[in-house]
This record gives sequence, structure tokens and C-alpha cells, in this order.
Amino acid sequence: MKPFIVMQTDFGKGISTCTMEGVILDIDPELRIFHGNHEIQPFNTYEASFSLFYYVQFWAPGTIFISVCDPGAGTSRRPCVAKLKNGSYVVTPDNGALTHMVRHIGVEAVRLIDESCHRLKSTLKVDIFHGRDLFAVVAAKLASGIINFEGVGVEYPVSEIVLHKQTRVTVDDGLITGMLETADRRFGLICTNIPIEIFEKQGINYGDMLETAIYHRNIVVYSDTIPFARSFGHVNEGDALVMISETQQVQVARNLKNMSVEYGLGTGPDWKITFKKK
Repeated sequence: MKPFIVMQTDFGKGISTCTMEGVILDIDPELRIFHGNHEIQPFNTYEASFSLFYYVQFWAPGTIFISVCDPGAGTSRRPCVAKLKNGSYVVTPDNGALTHMVRHIGVEAVRLIDESCHRLKSTLKVDIFHGRDLFAVVAAKLASGIINFEGVGVEYPVSEIVLHKQTRVTVDDGLITGMLETADRRFGLICTNIPIEIFEKQGINYGDMLETAIYHRNIVVYSDTIPFARSFGHVNEGDALVMISETQQVQVARNLKNMSVEYGLGTGPDWKITFKKK
């Protein structure tokens, strides 16, 4: 069985992703393409990184992921293929999109894509769409067996992979501090980088009330005392709650409301969150 190809982008599922599919299937019509997240916030390479972390671990080893969030297309940023320690591959610009792969999944090796032999020939004058003209080509060649990992291009040190800064989770006299990993725009889910084990070690149980605050560059944008609950259905409509996310991290939301949009929340190290059991 040939490896699956899973695609994510920040430009939506439509004409651009359709051309990528066409390039892949022209190389090998037997390949199977699946669509991951095409709703990454435009230019947000941190969100692209977390999106990969969300689902890479649930696909079979050997799966080839294409991640195209590429605000530096046509510049000196490195187009690459990362071989993960779980046996899968990520084809992506090296612009921070591999942050969670390095820190949570593990990257065994990374290679610079050789554009001289893997660039789509029919669009050589185009410098703004490597998703179609380079990444789709390389993913298809890998999945079909036309090339192996060594055939991608020269290897460079994993230590040179571009990483986003992340705020370390801390606990100080019962105050738990972390950062916002995601600020979902559909349902308003706010996922933190705080693993649920931190709550367990602090003796926080369902039903406990938590003093919760969210900061943007040390300015408070949200503050309230809210319950730690199993799911939305355990609080009234409009009420906020703390719960366990799909990635088994601490998450904040409001029942049937969109907290992300309401408070204009973002992600990354500029966004801090704290919890303390009342």
C-alpha cells in the first residue's frame, strides 16, 4: 500500500488545493489524498505547527503531510522534508511550522528540497506557489516511490530547524501559567499548552472553581472565576468553563458562544493564561 498524503494550508480548500491534487495525481494516479486543516489563519505558521501536532499522531507511520503556510514564498526560507521519529514525513517551508514536530513528536532528520530536479517545469516563472510547484511534487514522488528520503536533497542539521518561541508552563504557589496554543474561530475554543497532568498534580478536580486570566503582552484581556468541567453541557448557555481538550491539554471556552472572537484572542508567546484554584 502506498502512503497516504494529507494536506493542510492557510488558503482554504478550493482552486489552489485542486491544482495541488492535480499535480500529485498526474505523477501517480493511484495515490490517495486526504484534506486536513485548510482553515489555518493566513500567514500564521505557529497555528500551522499546532495543527500538525493535532492530527499527525493519529495517522499511520509513513504518512506524508504537506503543510503550506508560506508567507516567505519565493525568499531564502528553506523548503524541506522532515522525517519524523514516528516514521511519517512533513513537506513544508522551514518557517516555524515544524515547531511542535521537533518538540513533541520528534524529528529524526531534515532535508532541503532540491529545486533543480523537483520543481514543476510548466510553472518555472512562478515564485509564489511552492505548494503546487514544489511541495506537491515532492510529496507525490515520495509517496509513489519515485524517490526515497535521501532523494529529496541534501540533509541539514535538525538543530537548524526554525522554531517558534514557546512559553514554558510554570507552577508557583498554586498559580499555573501557560500560553495560548489555539484560538479557534468556529467554536471559540481556547487551547493552552498546559497538559492536564499539571491539574492532576495540583489536585484540581471537576467542579473546582478556578481563577482564570488571559493576558496579551501582560495586559489582562479576560478575567473570571469559572468551573473545571467535563464538557459544555455541564454549564449554562453563555457560561465559561475549563475542560480537557482533544489534545489532552487545558482548554477554555463558553457554552454556545465564541470566546475567541468576543475577546479578540490570538496565539503564541504573547498570549499568557493563568489558573489558580479558589
